[in-house]
Amino acid sequence: MGSEILNYPNQRKHTYHFLDHAKEFSPVYLSVDVDVRNLQKSRDYIYTKTQTKISYIAFIIKGISEVLKKYPQANVSVKEAFSPKMAVYNEIIAKFTLDKKINKERVVLTGKVFNSDSKSLEEIQNDIEYYKKTEFQEIEDFKPIKMLHSLPTWLGNILYKMNVGNLKKRHNIQGTFTVTSLGHRPIKHFYPITSATLCFGVGAIEEKAKVIESSIEIRPILPVCLTFDHRAIDGALAADILAEIKEQLEKWGD
Repeated sequence: MGSEILNYPNQRKHTYHFLDHAKEFSPVYLSVDVDVRNLQKSRDYIYTKTQTKISYIAFIIKGISEVLKKYPQANVSVKEAFSPKMAVYNEIIAKFTLDKKINKERVVLTGKVFNSDSKSLEEIQNDIEYYKKTEFQEIEDFKPIKMLHSLPTWLGNILYKMNVGNLKKRHNIQGTFTVTSLGHRPIKHFYPITSATLCFGVGAIEEKAKVIESSIEIRPILPVCLTFDHRAIDGALAADILAEIKEQLEKWGD
């Protein structure tokens, strides 16, 4: 009945390094409930017209990207040091999480949508589908992860921090914002650990009563949580961004 002590699994070493690096961030948490009735109507319309199924994550990435175009001061990253540095990025790069299996073990990985602010919903969905449907070994973007899996943990940790510590490269590795979803399960709110200035946690859509012009209606409500790095932006700016994202998603198609 004793315990068995095992080495940390190679397939999850990238997560270990990510979490270790994330310790330097100063996270603060906000959340909103989003009425996605209009978004659902747009989603159904696109499917009826084109037979293309656009995921909620694609809509969310597009909505966030449109808002971030107005807030270049939030499209940044901070490097902790004796003399801290901040990078301001011209590109908006969305990072999103997905489940994959590596050697039969379920792990979390991330894909990226470059220039997500200038891509259509269909183009964003194509990027998502590529990462979802392509085997781990075949994705060029995952080569550095495969290398981290093969290295001793201490060495992989050093190399990981060297790479993400380079502010000129960090956005290409980490994206400029992240979207992670647990909406496949009845999860309401969750606040993800972040290694970007902005990280959005998305829960499951739930039918809820909502007051609309003094009347009660049942609407599909999507919980969206934001973890932001307080070193990079202040709470007032983060609140403005999240409020505008809520408005962008709720008025979809208007």
